[in-house]
Amino acid sequence: MIYDTLNNLPNYLGISDNLDTAIEYIMARDIQTLPNGRTRIDGDKVFVNVAQITPQPGEKVNFARREKYLALLTDLEGSELFEVSLGELAIKKPYDPATDLAYGSTATSIAGMLCEGRFALFLAGEAHKTGLKAQGCGKVKQAVFLIALDEEEETEDAE
Repeated sequence: MIYDTLNNLPNYLGISDNLDTAIEYIMARDIQTLPNGRTRIDGDKVFVNVAQITPQPGEKVNFARREKYLALLTDLEGSELFEVSLGELAIKKPYDPATDLAYGSTATSIAGMLCEGRFALFLAGEAHKTGLKAQGCGKVKQAVFLIALDEEEETEDAE
């Protein structure tokens, strides 16, 4: 996981081609004006889903793990908590290739807070949960940038 401010996004250029595409997209426009729903940036390689969410208590939310995408989250309005697993994911709902998600629980995790101007980048294979209720916070407008692993990264992982 990477947790930082949006102003520092250019520091992460060069990690992967698809991540570069997402960073350049974010830095070149006012993402506050993104419409709700899915916006394609580079086909299925890089896209963003924007939604209004009502954060939930942590015990009501399962950890999610992606295998083929990085997930870069930022809140366009409001704030929410997130958690990242420090251990193995105990699977409750097996991996679904159509959604690139598996769900489960974990015994240990660390927490952080997302808000306007900050982002969290969750790596493929890294179990996390988002949309958690922060004290005093209501609805959140959340942007989730999904960034496919570069093809050479997938090949290296398969070896």
